[in-house]
Order: sequence, then C-alpha cells, then structure tokens
Amino acid sequence: MMHARRFGLSRFWVLLLAALLVIPLAPATREVHAAGKKKDAKKDAEKSVEADAEDEAARLLREKERQKGPTSPGKDPAFLILPKPTERTRISELMTDDVKTMIKQGLAYLVTAQDADGGWSDKDFPSNTGVTSLCLLAFMAEGSRPRIGPFGKPINRGLEFLLKNVQTSGVIVGKGAYEYGPMYEHLISTLALLLTFGEYPWHPETRTVIERALEVIHKSQRLDGGWRYQYSSEGQSDVSVTANALWVLRTAKKSGFTVDPKVVARGVKFIEQCALPDGTFRYRYWGLHANPSMGGTGIIALANHGRIDHPLIPFARKRIAYDYNRYTVPDFLERPYFVYGCFYASLAMYTCGDESFLPWFRKMTQILKAAQRKDGEFADQHDNTIYVTAMGVIMLQSPYGYLPIYER
Repeated sequence: MMHARRFGLSRFWVLLLAALLVIPLAPATREVHAAGKKKDAKKDAEKSVEADAEDEAARLLREKERQKGPTSPGKDPAFLILPKPTERTRISELMTDDVKTMIKQGLAYLVTAQDADGGWSDKDFPSNTGVTSLCLLAFMAEGSRPRIGPFGKPINRGLEFLLKNVQTSGVIVGKGAYEYGPMYEHLISTLALLLTFGEYPWHPETRTVIERALEVIHKSQRLDGGWRYQYSSEGQSDVSVTANALWVLRTAKKSGFTVDPKVVARGVKFIEQCALPDGTFRYRYWGLHANPSMGGTGIIALANHGRIDHPLIPFARKRIAYDYNRYTVPDFLERPYFVYGCFYASLAMYTCGDESFLPWFRKMTQILKAAQRKDGEFADQHDNTIYVTAMGVIMLQSPYGYLPIYER
C-alpha cells in the first residue's frame, strides 16, 4: 500500500483497477472452457450414437435370423436349411488345457486297444461292431478320416472290420453282440459307414452294404412304431433303440439313400407317446417312470427329423439343464451308465444352441475329469472301458464340429 500511495493511488482505486482488469477476462475464460467441454461432449455423443447403432444393427440381424427360422426345399423334413448362425460355439473358451489333455489320453487309450483284426472288444462285448463304430466316431471327431490324419490307419482298419462282419441277413454284427439282440450294434455300424461313405473308394461294396443295412432297419420296425434289440417286427419297442434308428435313417436320407417317410412318421409318433409333461421320456410307452437321460434321446428323435420347433423339445431341454444344475459331480458318478446318458444329452444340448450347450458342456467336463482313469479310459459299472471311453472322447471333442452328428 505504501507503493500505491507513492504513485498517488488510494487503496480504493487500486482495488477498483484490479477488478476492472480481472472481470472482463472471466467470461472469455468460461466460454473457452465451455466450448472445449461442449466439443468433447459432442465427440462422446457421436461415439455413443455409433456404438448404439452397431449394437442395434447386430440386434436386428440376430432377430432377423431368429424370425427366419429353418426352411425346407421340399416336404421331406430330413432336409432342412438352417439360418446361418450369427454366433458360433466359442471353441477356445471350451477347449481348455484340461479338456485337450483328457482327449489326448482317451484317444491314445483307444489306439492301443484296437484288436489285430481291426475291431475293438470290450469286457462284455468281444469283437463288437457297435463298440468298433463308436471308436471310429471318436477318431473322426478329432478330424481324421480313412487313411488321412493321425488316426487314419485305425479308422481304415476299423471300417474293414465292419465290412467283414456283414451277415447274410444284412445285419452288421460280430461275435460279441449284445445278449438281448444286435440292433444297437447294427444301427451304430450303419451310422459309421454312412458318415464315411464315399471316402474309401477301395471298398466299392459299401453302397450295397448300407442299402441292405437300411432294409433291415425298415423291416424291423415294430407294430407300435418303434424298434427294440431284436430285428423283429413283433413285440414292444423302447425309446433308446428307436431314437438311434431314426437318427440313422435321417443320416441315410441326407446321404442320398432311400428312406420311407411313413417309417419315420411312425417312429416319431412312438417317441411322442413316451413323453411326459415334465420333459422326461419313458423308456417304454407303457412305463410308469422316466428319467432325464432319455430326454436326450427324445430330443434327437424329434429334432433330427425336421421338428426343431417341436413343442416337446423345450420341456426336455429344460429338464436336462435342471438335472445337471441340481446334481453334483459325485451324484453323477454314482449313476449307472452315466456316460451313456451324458453322450445323448450332449447331442441334444448341442442341437439346442450355445445358450443351452455351453453351461452343460462345462458341467459335463467336470464329471468326465473326475471319472477318467490314469490311463485315459472311462468305465461303466461293469468295468467296460472301450465304448465308454469312445463316448467320452466324442463328447469332449464336440465343440470342434468335425463330426456330423453334432449339428444345428
């Protein structure tokens, strides 16, 4: 203040001059800051609009695909044109190091277990065509084909074993057939030949073998519409064999072979009669009890013949999901034939899409990890290890999508 008096300025005039110098600058400063903030806000808004537009576009595409649904070029439901999925199974997320190790060990176990004649034997099923065919599917799920890939030679030898065990009746069955009847072996063997048909021209007789095998399936349909262990038209059927028969017939139709649509329609009707309101299926249509493991076979029978919108499928799918959510890994390990039930559930849940399949697959891998033995094998309660290991490895490789039995 002494300096202000020296220049003849009082305190009042000093303060007034300072105010006049500062005040005009404040609005300009605020405008600059406001303009900068407005510019940043505009950029953020533009980015938000672009992001919203992308999200909306993606949503509309998904909705359009859902509304489009499956279409068919004709009346035959075996041929479906499915909408191209906008989302694919996240393979890298599912195929963890643990899963890959389990697969590697399981396939190695099957390779070493192959018999000298090219087939595979199990404890209760020596030289069995059904067990052999499941092993072939396990190797094909890895991506190998006859004489191609790391398991090409075992596949080729296994196919030759099947062709050597075609009976005069047309039934494909070895000496280790199931004691109650050979239909399981015959059906799975026919499926294996269909899935490799045309890939081994050095065996041109394969077409005739498949045609005769399909004739056996047609003639062995029972009066109630289903199939059973014996290839006879008399007696009552069960859901498990029937689902496999319908599965094979659809594969045959897609491969260019003749399939009677009336046979398929009667088989589907039998499956429908075995369904219960809670999403389970009875093993026999007159049975009093049902279990979730039959739900997988039920979905396969319905979905694999053009009825992916069948009203029974949502109930069966929810029942399978509920079962795997509710019960623990030790609970499943105590179930008889739990790997068999898991196998058919895997086919069903994969068909229903990632929303159903992903959580199911994660739970299933936990079960199989706890069940796998030190040499890579899985086993049932009777200590059969070959067919069980084959089914386990097939399931674990399902995200690869190499095996046509996993489709959407």
